[in-house]
Amino acid sequence: MSSDYLDEAPSVDVVTFLESGAVAIAILLSIFLSCFEKNKLGGRPGIVIPINFLQDDNLAIVYAAAFGCTSDELVTLIFNTETIINSMQIPTLVVPWVRVIILLIMALFVSLKFYPVFAVIRVKRIIIEPLIGLFYTAFIFSILIYRLIKCSYVRRIDAYFIVYIPTSLCYVILIGYFLYKSVRQTYKFIRRLKQDTYYESSKLCASQLQYNYVKWLLKKPECDIKDKVTGLKRSIKAYSKDIKNKIGLYGPLHASPRVLATFVAAGMVLFQVGMGLLTFYIHDNPGLQLTTYIQTQYLNTSKEASIPELKLWVTVAEVGFYVSLSVSSIFMVGYVIAIFISYRKDLEKMQRGDYTFLPLKLRKSLNDNLVTSSLRYSGAQIVYLIWCYLLIIVMLWIACFMIAYIIILPLAGKVSFSFFEPVLVAVPLMMINFGFHKLQLFLTRKFFLQDVPVIMPRGIKTQKTLALENLKMFNILSFFMFFFHVIIEFVSCLTRITAGLWIGLISLARIDKYMLPRGYEKQDTGYSAYIGMLIVEVHHRNPVASVFCNELLVSNREKSRANVLLAPVNDQQGNVETISQINRHICRKWAKLVTLINNPSARRNFVEEKCECSTEQVEIVI
Repeated sequence: MSSDYLDEAPSVDVVTFLESGAVAIAILLSIFLSCFEKNKLGGRPGIVIPINFLQDDNLAIVYAAAFGCTSDELVTLIFNTETIINSMQIPTLVVPWVRVIILLIMALFVSLKFYPVFAVIRVKRIIIEPLIGLFYTAFIFSILIYRLIKCSYVRRIDAYFIVYIPTSLCYVILIGYFLYKSVRQTYKFIRRLKQDTYYESSKLCASQLQYNYVKWLLKKPECDIKDKVTGLKRSIKAYSKDIKNKIGLYGPLHASPRVLATFVAAGMVLFQVGMGLLTFYIHDNPGLQLTTYIQTQYLNTSKEASIPELKLWVTVAEVGFYVSLSVSSIFMVGYVIAIFISYRKDLEKMQRGDYTFLPLKLRKSLNDNLVTSSLRYSGAQIVYLIWCYLLIIVMLWIACFMIAYIIILPLAGKVSFSFFEPVLVAVPLMMINFGFHKLQLFLTRKFFLQDVPVIMPRGIKTQKTLALENLKMFNILSFFMFFFHVIIEFVSCLTRITAGLWIGLISLARIDKYMLPRGYEKQDTGYSAYIGMLIVEVHHRNPVASVFCNELLVSNREKSRANVLLAPVNDQQGNVETISQINRHICRKWAKLVTLINNPSARRNFVEEKCECSTEQVEIVI
């Protein structure tokens, strides 16, 4: 064994021990936290709920930071699984059968490792739970730092620390949040601000962000900008308003915590993948290693010998890699923004009740299929973005090779001019195809359409009506074009194949758009997951419905308070009625009402006794 491996083995054992210890501590903390939760029967222990994507709008940023902390583990699950499986020394014939099981077990360990972190985020009452989150988050952050310090690859490449800067920033945000929360809860405990009344403990259905959105919907439309301001300020405001209207950001509708956490985790994973590829290519120089291997193994030359063709190939590979990585990284930034804007537009349409943009088969899907699909959304979106990023890098790299060896290098005299022959064949065909198209368009407008103006479907411009004339010439031209287009459409076929390949590749991560032809949308699992997530959010996060239910709860609470405050003295002899007593009282009233409805004789003889209370009988309950 090499000395590097021997030096690295102890650190690997320590890291494995720390990771196993973190999982064990997470399990113990989850059991400990369950002792503070109530079950359905009102006793303890209960189930600790780590996240609530449907209601916790005020915790969206904290959720995003917490999922950002898991980005390193996500990269390990996606790319480093083979190394972990090989280290287990499993027989080769058994590996294909247990690979998925091992990956699911690894994903379960990652979930258990971060379970206490998410569980203590939602706590609002207990002081000890923010402290648990603070110390446990600091502990797993220290494991990450120790692993980076002891990693031989990081010690060899100092710039590799840049890859983990966003993850470290998420850990710092999370630790700061737990520190703030522990101080705030301690202050509340000292000042005795905790409220134990039944009405204050009731949970609200709507958040402040949803209230703001409903207020924006109910307010009067703004006056025209021209009436308010003039000059440069008016043009700037009008231009910004037009941009917001085009991209769908004119309303204060906020994305759900699920979507924000998904895009934050996906962005951080993409950053780690891109920076990892960049640092690996800069420091390991795989092109040079490949040329050295070819020289020594196949060409029987020394490492110091220089072959111009291989040197040119390495140069083209380096330039192509940097160009493809830069372009694809910039493209993915705009890609994520475009997906988010599309999500906002689709969500607003569905909240208005407009489902016409959905395919018919998905609109008729069963509810259980929709909920099942919604559970796949976050994982599907992250994985689709990663593979789309990698495939775009590869395709752009290949395109750079083709452009260099087919166009640039032959014209520069670096390679044989025979490489330029595909261009000499393709360009005339493309020009002839373009010329035939323009010629047919000219003949159609000039000779084959009757000169009767009609309004275009869009706009106020006019066009000739769709009524043919000169039918003899049209039929003759159709006969000759039957044979001509057998040759010319060969270019169109290649163009369609290339366009379909590039559009399909670019649209791979756009799960907000279906890629399959009409009628097969249900087989697109990514699009089904996106639609399922939207429908679940519309049914459980609709701001108008949430605010309406919340106003009903608030009005009912205020009415109940008024009844308690104005209760007679003789009804307030003891403590305030418990929930079970109130429920029994309501049930007796309903039973009495049903009895009176079903018995007309009792209803005729029934006289309701009204309780008259004076001001002396009223006692204000504090």
